[in-house]
Amino acid sequence: MPPFRRTSGKSFEELLIEKGLLTKETLQDLVARTAKEKKNLEQVLFETGITEEKLAVVKAEYLGYEFVDISSYPLQSDLLKHIKPAYAKNYKVLPLTYKEGHFTVAMVEPRDFMALDEVVRLYRDARFRIREVKVVMTTSKLLFSSIEKFYALPKEREHEEIAIGSIMNQLAESYRPAVEMAEVAKDDATENSAPIVMLANKVVEDALRKRASDIHLEPSPQNLRIRYRIDGNLQEVMLVPKYAQDALITRFKIMADMRIDEKRIPQDGRIDYTRYNPTVEIDLRVSTVPTPFGEDVVMRILDKSGNVLTLDMLGFNDHCMGLYREAIQSPYGILLHVGPTGSGKSTALFAALKTLDTPDLKIVTAEDPVETTLGGQIIQSSVNPVTGYTFAKAMKAFMRHDPDIILIGEIRDLETAKAAVEASLTGHMVFSTLHTNDAVGTVTRLVEMGVEPYLIADSLILVCAQRLARRICSKCKEAYEAAPEEEELSKGDIKAGTTLYRGRGCEACDGTGERGRTGIYEVLLVNRELRNLLIEGASTEELRKVAIRTGMMTLRQEAIDKALKGIISLRQVVENTLAES
Repeated sequence: MPPFRRTSGKSFEELLIEKGLLTKETLQDLVARTAKEKKNLEQVLFETGITEEKLAVVKAEYLGYEFVDISSYPLQSDLLKHIKPAYAKNYKVLPLTYKEGHFTVAMVEPRDFMALDEVVRLYRDARFRIREVKVVMTTSKLLFSSIEKFYALPKEREHEEIAIGSIMNQLAESYRPAVEMAEVAKDDATENSAPIVMLANKVVEDALRKRASDIHLEPSPQNLRIRYRIDGNLQEVMLVPKYAQDALITRFKIMADMRIDEKRIPQDGRIDYTRYNPTVEIDLRVSTVPTPFGEDVVMRILDKSGNVLTLDMLGFNDHCMGLYREAIQSPYGILLHVGPTGSGKSTALFAALKTLDTPDLKIVTAEDPVETTLGGQIIQSSVNPVTGYTFAKAMKAFMRHDPDIILIGEIRDLETAKAAVEASLTGHMVFSTLHTNDAVGTVTRLVEMGVEPYLIADSLILVCAQRLARRICSKCKEAYEAAPEEEELSKGDIKAGTTLYRGRGCEACDGTGERGRTGIYEVLLVNRELRNLLIEGASTEELRKVAIRTGMMTLRQEAIDKALKGIISLRQVVENTLAES
């Protein structure tokens, strides 16, 4: 095995300064920071913005290894067929060449001799006559990218599972995925064993590949059930043996920097998954709750690549889009998105902010917490009620920061509502959310909270009530005529004989007939007539009648319109607008 060596004769810190990555003064500050924050120097350097590749080049010179950019390296298929991708990722190694006994291996950590021994043993067992081993250095990102590029599945097999050796046995797949059984040997059921580490990574990466928003680990008396929430529905995907339950859950708690010795109280944590696979730019918000059969774990997948949906991708019809685009361009006022949890309110607001994000505007947000990085010129802030930093306090602080546009995550109380109104009346555009069922009911809710009707009339510009409905799969969509039973189901809104659409079920949608989601919107533009009625103290029903007469489409009308256009099924109309029928 290649010995540990330093051929440069200079310290790692001296090389950092020589290469122009740091000054002596900056280095002194960072060294003090490592002691204060109990982090190593490399962690702190990453946090200052130095890229992994620049740091790896310096580290390679310091340790005496050659640095190789393997992203364009001609990998040998006859060599790599003997190592599985998950194995290579776990040990952060990738065999590059073998010729006449000379074996070249790329490693992220060349001093990890145990990993190197494992790989060499693996190839010797495969009858490679290895006489000399050469190690070259690379970065995690380059290594993972090369692995995924080399082992990429052909298009026609994208829906199949990638086997990971002894951990998983792939089950035969029908259109709807079968529930897998995780095969972990009892001796390997420890939180830091390679099989458990690879299983944890597979659970996360498979969830991302299947477009899941959440991962659920649910203990039962017999096993640990793993479910993904895909397009709003939970789907069971895997069962883990009971004896491996604690090891897998502990692995995720370690990744989330949670206390692994505490299992009696709920805990919250966060996983920066780029630490485990640099090509997967996500965070995981982790929550645990104790149950009689073990800890129940839920992980929300958060995209931190900055890829926010645009307004055109949300599913507004032309009428609603025209009203909405006009409203968000207002120089001041309040715009609210309302609906139940999980109806896409934050996603829609972020799309609006990205549309407005230009160099001549200052946009600030207060969120609980910041989960999606918006980028651009947008300043994001996380509230923390435990320390007294509430939405209302954030609003007051923002007023001293000369903003043009303010997003407040949610109006929860009268103090926040009044702060939002005050900001809008002093020349600021305020975006926020509220938990109400429809657009007109939002006005009544604000009055009930204690906001004076005349203040609402002066400040409120637009209310957008919304739901998320599952789209009909475009690959297997078919037309049919509505039956009398469906006319009854729709309360007469869709007559028998009307052309509707549904999905037959195919591989693309896992046999569900639905793939992806779209918004259903009820957009209330507060016009002069509605303002006058508000000041006069009109009832909710009076406001609704005038809103519809002056052009508001209700949630029910918008859903039926989407069903007639073949975007969603009648079932989605009923599920999402039953209360409005």
